[in-house]
Amino acid sequence: MLKKLFYTFLAGCMLLSCTDDSYRGAEVGGVSDEPIPVQVVVGNPDNMFVTRGHGAVDENSEFWKGSPIYVYAFKKDLLTSFMSTSRNDNWNCLVDGSIDNRGSLAGKAAQIGELDSYATWAGEQVYYPVSTQPYDFYAYFIDDISVPDNSITRTDDRISFPVDIDGSQDLMSAKAAFDEGYYNLDGYSEEEKANLMNYSFGAYTAALRIDPVIYFKHHLTRLCFDLYSGYSESTGKEIYVDSIKVRSRTRGEFTVVSKHSEEMGLDFSRDTRPALLYDEAKNLTSEQRLPYLKLKDKNGEKFQPLYLPPSPEEIDPYNIYSVVEPVRAGESLLLAPDTEYELLLYLREHHKSGSISVGEPETFIFTAPGGGQFKPGYQYRIRLAIYGEMEIYMSVTLTEWNNGGEIEIGEDIPPSVSGR
Repeated sequence: MLKKLFYTFLAGCMLLSCTDDSYRGAEVGGVSDEPIPVQVVVGNPDNMFVTRGHGAVDENSEFWKGSPIYVYAFKKDLLTSFMSTSRNDNWNCLVDGSIDNRGSLAGKAAQIGELDSYATWAGEQVYYPVSTQPYDFYAYFIDDISVPDNSITRTDDRISFPVDIDGSQDLMSAKAAFDEGYYNLDGYSEEEKANLMNYSFGAYTAALRIDPVIYFKHHLTRLCFDLYSGYSESTGKEIYVDSIKVRSRTRGEFTVVSKHSEEMGLDFSRDTRPALLYDEAKNLTSEQRLPYLKLKDKNGEKFQPLYLPPSPEEIDPYNIYSVVEPVRAGESLLLAPDTEYELLLYLREHHKSGSISVGEPETFIFTAPGGGQFKPGYQYRIRLAIYGEMEIYMSVTLTEWNNGGEIEIGEDIPPSVSGR
């Protein structure tokens, strides 16, 4: 049946121009004669959530909300130029932002549905041309970052633009691939499956309800902060965490489309501003150094002072992570992947006498568990055992973002990290 459908579809394409704007109603082996719309599916949408500038797209939440994704689709051909726009050449560029905004170089905006996995296009609906021509689909997500059209560079081989992150924005991208695991292909022969792969994604596969599926990939490193109270009620004090900051590179180049898959993603290598901890940065202005990015609350608002309740008795630092329930501070920080980070922890102590002590922020330099680099698409738990301003312990735990499986690396004994 699939072979018959394929040859019937091909015959229909020979009768009509293959460069026609859309599929306009040729009978195709029992397929509806209605125009075939371009639809994009986002993989695992029921487990993803986002709010503008509020933090990470979290796989354990309910739905996407607020921010759009942006989609490109280009003719699957090594000679296709990514400089083509849909407004001027919709055979080579099937989908981009120029459909709705003349001259736009961005992808076409779409919203993720709250009830299903299909993206809803902003502006005009797009239809496939009458052809067996397949298209490559690319999508990217930039949270609430504004990207002016004049900052987007489109060449024959790639599409990219600069971004400047603030620690609260999740940046992702992906290219759709034919995934047998996603589609129900029971009953199809290997030859028929090969046809589906070769002609995906286009009118031929769309007629069989096989649409491009986007599995977004996170490009930033996520840090979450768990606080453990080590001081006891007998000390007669209360401890508040006023702020957490981490120094990070922020200026990156985001390549969202490329003929070379290894080029896709975020590149921060051009952000060569030094950090404060290095001697060459001591006499530079704040604008000339890498900035500190501030942890926000879960609602995306400014971090509010967090009360860290005392334990009934003082806890041994060697056992604190196993006997004390942690307090999660804020949402998370999304940073440029790096080999080390500098953290500032601002504490405030209230004493029974009524005095309040606010010292200099504690500074910590920490590296990735096991050495190497903090990886994009992974999250790390920064565990801080707090006894007072002058006694704080730190441990870093790696958690795979994609499946939630926690991996303990190194010894579980919290090393004391002295401030600078």
